[in-house]
Amino acid sequence: MCNLIRIAVVLCLTSLLCSCASVSVVDTWRNPTLTGSRVHKVLVVSFARKEGSRAVYENTLVSELHKHGVEAVASYSILSQATLPDWHALDRAVRSTGSQGIITIQTIKVEKQTTVQPSAIASPYPGYWYPPAFPDWNFPGYYQSMALYGPTYVTTYDIATMQVNLFDVSSDKLLWAGTMQTYEPEAVTKVGKDLAHKVVTSLKKEGLI
Repeated sequence: MCNLIRIAVVLCLTSLLCSCASVSVVDTWRNPTLTGSRVHKVLVVSFARKEGSRAVYENTLVSELHKHGVEAVASYSILSQATLPDWHALDRAVRSTGSQGIITIQTIKVEKQTTVQPSAIASPYPGYWYPPAFPDWNFPGYYQSMALYGPTYVTTYDIATMQVNLFDVSSDKLLWAGTMQTYEPEAVTKVGKDLAHKVVTSLKKEGLI
């Protein structure tokens, strides 16, 4: 019974941690050749395929930047989904807003991951129902090895890798890049908020905003 309690506690803690951290930072890079490039106004551009997802990512990052004194504009507010891929329209939007920087958000790949959670202990009984195994079975042993500890569980989920970049408008060079991962790519609102917080935290740490 103690083993069951310990297992339940571990599972609850794991679930709690997963629910709190929807985005993890894989790596970040800051251009060492560009110094003193603090930006005060940026255009936020999400390359999400779904228009709703694009708006969520841009709005959450714009909101987070505003909290830290950075004037930010969501690209969807001035560019429709249809015109977004057009370079000239995007370039005009950058110039018309007077942005010093462009922040881009893009999901670069989504992969399937599988985890295997074995039973708490190795069962002393065979993992199959076959007559030759039956003579050695008794109820207490069956209960402890099978009913009490349960089967092995296999979980399959998606993991998305996202790239966030900050470009300097005056030079068109990359100032900062961040690679993020999320195990909840479909939870757009949750991912957007966590992504925005981590991006802005890193940009402040690097002295870029």
